[in-house]
Amino acid sequence: MSYRAVLLLVLTSLALAQQPVRNVTDPGVITTRQAISPAGVQSVFEGRVYGAAFAGSTNEIWVLAAREAVLLDWRRNAVRQRATQDGLPGLQGVMFDAASGAPLMTGTRKGSPAAVSRLATVRGGAPVILADGIGQYNAGAPHAGLKPNRAGQRLAAVPLIYNNRVALFDLEAGRSAGEAPAGIAPFAVAVSEASDVAYVTNWGGRVPLAGEPTAPTGLQPNADRVVIDSRGVAASGTVTRIDLVEKRATGQINVGLQPTGLAWDQPRHRLYVANSNGDSVSVIDTRRDAVVATFALQPFGTPVSGIAPTAVAVSPDGATLYVTCGGINAIAVLDAQRGTQRGLIPTAWYPNSVSLSPDGTHLAVTTLLGVGSGFQNEPARRFVHAYRGSVAVIALPDEAQLLQYTAAVAENNRMPMQPAQTARRRAKPAPKAIPVEHGDPSLIEHVVYIIKENRTYDQVFGDLTEGNGEPSFVMFGEDVAPNHRKLAREFVLLDNFYATGGNSGDGHQWVTQANETAYPLWPGYQGRSYPFDGTDPIAYSQSGFIWDGVARVGRSVRVYGEFVGRMADPPSSARMGLLREWEKGADFSSRWTVRSDIPPLNSMLAAYFPSYTNAIPDVARAQILLKDIARWTQEGKMPNFVIVQLPCDHTYGTAPNLSTPKAMVADNDLAMGQLVEALSKSPFWKKMAIFVVEDDAQNGVDHVDGHRTVALAISPYTRRGTVDSTFYAQQSMVKTIELILGAPPMTLFDRIATDMRASFTDTPDATPYSHVKPKQDLFEANPPLNALRGQAKRDAQASAKMRWEVPDAAPSDQLNRILWRAVMGADRPFPGVRRAVFAPLAIDLEDDERE
Repeated sequence: MSYRAVLLLVLTSLALAQQPVRNVTDPGVITTRQAISPAGVQSVFEGRVYGAAFAGSTNEIWVLAAREAVLLDWRRNAVRQRATQDGLPGLQGVMFDAASGAPLMTGTRKGSPAAVSRLATVRGGAPVILADGIGQYNAGAPHAGLKPNRAGQRLAAVPLIYNNRVALFDLEAGRSAGEAPAGIAPFAVAVSEASDVAYVTNWGGRVPLAGEPTAPTGLQPNADRVVIDSRGVAASGTVTRIDLVEKRATGQINVGLQPTGLAWDQPRHRLYVANSNGDSVSVIDTRRDAVVATFALQPFGTPVSGIAPTAVAVSPDGATLYVTCGGINAIAVLDAQRGTQRGLIPTAWYPNSVSLSPDGTHLAVTTLLGVGSGFQNEPARRFVHAYRGSVAVIALPDEAQLLQYTAAVAENNRMPMQPAQTARRRAKPAPKAIPVEHGDPSLIEHVVYIIKENRTYDQVFGDLTEGNGEPSFVMFGEDVAPNHRKLAREFVLLDNFYATGGNSGDGHQWVTQANETAYPLWPGYQGRSYPFDGTDPIAYSQSGFIWDGVARVGRSVRVYGEFVGRMADPPSSARMGLLREWEKGADFSSRWTVRSDIPPLNSMLAAYFPSYTNAIPDVARAQILLKDIARWTQEGKMPNFVIVQLPCDHTYGTAPNLSTPKAMVADNDLAMGQLVEALSKSPFWKKMAIFVVEDDAQNGVDHVDGHRTVALAISPYTRRGTVDSTFYAQQSMVKTIELILGAPPMTLFDRIATDMRASFTDTPDATPYSHVKPKQDLFEANPPLNALRGQAKRDAQASAKMRWEVPDAAPSDQLNRILWRAVMGADRPFPGVRRAVFAPLAIDLEDDERE
């Protein structure tokens, strides 16, 4: 192999290096309503930060950021070496190999037919690939032994998340040492100092036994199946023991859900496993390969789901554990023997790795989301994927400092450290539109929850003078989205509402679970699935779904299209024909059949309502539901909770001969307007609330924040004709629905969210809504390719190559620019937005997500 062939990284001079910063002038938005006040010395990077490791001394750390690995003198915030990547970093993908004095890093690059995993290092100032093409898609956290085993191999191990294998590399011989089997979706590995044994965490757990309830992790015919519980959530997490000499698995140990980071205290034979979807740490005695203790991570007075332990480090004396908790932006300091909590250390947003300095005096902690999305050069033009991850080095606190840190974490999370006092049983309160407590009576009996796709506030509402908008960013105004705008004016304009999800794989978790696990967030699903559609149980939160809680309190639920596996899509070209059928009054109510792999949801489905596809117009979807509304009216009975997916505002870009972006948004607008009118003229309207939200806001820019999105609250109990600038996010809407229907909170995030009572009153105005037909022609099609020239032709060619059967498979930055030119004109400059690596589906180095 030539020297050129083994290059992974390109070192650039310090003079050319872009320095990480200590402080940011743009504070960003933390959509979870948490505050951040990170301890220690911060360095903020452009893009996400995936891991860090002390580089042999306390003064320097290797940091694996979105596009580069840097050797950072953290005291001076000075980059000593910079290694630019030509792919994406591995998850927790860096360690320092003390035997060689160099870092080991995992990553992923474009390959054919799929992205490939690799292992790299930096030697004597020269970056080198150690092993290329060792697996497909994402690689996890690597680890290496310090000495050769009895076969003469000093081994590094790399978890191959998609392949369910661990790749092995002989560091002394400089060649592959084969691979060993793991469980389903292995993530992190710990190798013994003697290179003879390894333990690997498996996000998807063990292979199911015959007769166990299972579901596939994606749509491929050969997709792994995982054990599920009665709600459809993955129910197994394991650690596999591997004999590194024999290259075989010798044991499987059941631990908590979605085991992520691990730390091996070899002198004391204790392996600590952070269960990120189980909110616990499992302790394994490696002499017996058995769990001897499980430490529940419930740091506050009230137990909550969503603490999300992601990584763990153990002190040199084995007495203390340091556990990064992504859900609460903190490091939990635990007694390693008893699991009792000594305190909490605040971090930036979503800590995802932790490393202890060689002298045991400092922690290096990275955060995936850091200080929130923000700008580089354009403070008024913000985009959802403008990540600013961070690394912090924190001196281990004394008892007094730890007490102060703990109080800060509690305050940041709006959670008391002490158990809530049991209140005296009070008389049943009078019904309110939005009850004060979960379980109190509401004036509202029916909730309709409409979930749409990918628009920002400014794209639709930016020129509404009543709210905080930017008129120059409006792409879908009065002629295209008149019902959105009329509803906002007649009911309430929400100009400070945010999507916590950054893409559909994230967003559909937040709108249905008020949470997101590590698997979709980091993400770890590449090659398996894109879990926006209920087809990968590893992605689901341990606390379940909103329909679970609503059904548990005796309320009826009906679901139209949300979290439903993909059907055999009609081709994109069928859209125009379906529109013509709709125009002629066709009945679509028996045209399609869908099902879900989530057992409770499958029983709630309107199985005749299509799942996600832009090939089926939203007005056809509305026609199906309008027929059901008429039936409910005739029967005098309507479900308490109705969930509806209307996805066509996602658009097809400028793909030749397909619907134009404006036509698709107008279709979405008309469908929503028709549904709201029908519901408001039904006998159920007097006790109804309709909530509308986008699953994410990534297909546009916004002058406040890239997460700010379109949301509506429509009800006789809405404060009509008002503007509500309260800070809300998707979990606020979830919480408000829970309060209305009497369901308990699912996670920390809907518990601490601000409910939307400021948008409501207890005095109803039951005036019905009358929809408006958009002036935009729903039948308008993009021109054929042979009619185009220049940039318009290039945009159409790019759109034609994009995958539209899955949301976000189209590279969002490229799609956003295509939409901008198509709607706003090619001569109008696209807003200058900061770019950060993000790849929700797959690596494509020509067209990846570089927002």
